[in-house]
Amino acid sequence: MNNKMKGAIAAGAATVLLAGGAGTLAAWNSGASIGGGGVGAGALALTQSGTPNWKDQNGAVSITGFRAVPGDVVTYTASFTVTAQGTNLRANLAVDGATITGDPALKAAMTTAVTATVNGAPLPSGAGGAVITPAQNGKVVDVKVTFDFAQGTSGVTAQTAQIDLSNFNVTLKQV
Repeated sequence: MNNKMKGAIAAGAATVLLAGGAGTLAAWNSGASIGGGGVGAGALALTQSGTPNWKDQNGAVSITGFRAVPGDVVTYTASFTVTAQGTNLRANLAVDGATITGDPALKAAMTTAVTATVNGAPLPSGAGGAVITPAQNGKVVDVKVTFDFAQGTSGVTAQTAQIDLSNFNVTLKQV
């Protein structure tokens, strides 16, 4: 056999050996513990405590028999225990307008506002209501909701109309 032929056979054998060993090549790698820990989920809840009260600008009222006129301000007050757990939690304490049902004209003539205090200190308020953070977790929050029947309501707008406040809800929603 000539040298060229021997060289070609040797090259082919080397190619076969290399191709056969391609799947067994191991790469170096390493890992280390990062020292993390468990992550838990927070909680958000609102639990009414005590009996709510209703009043107008002149004192206590029975909301079921009250007949508002333009200029009246009806106020709901109640206390709630707040659960607000979460490192970056922010929530709005507000009124769910969908739970106030009845005549659209009277509903449109009344504006609703929510304020809240903890031990007499007011909580910050925004467009979405009173702001709740983990600082209020486990505390009793005193909530005041005002229903202001606009003084400027004219003509016969909303006369003899009714809205139903028996199922209105104070809500706590994460923002």
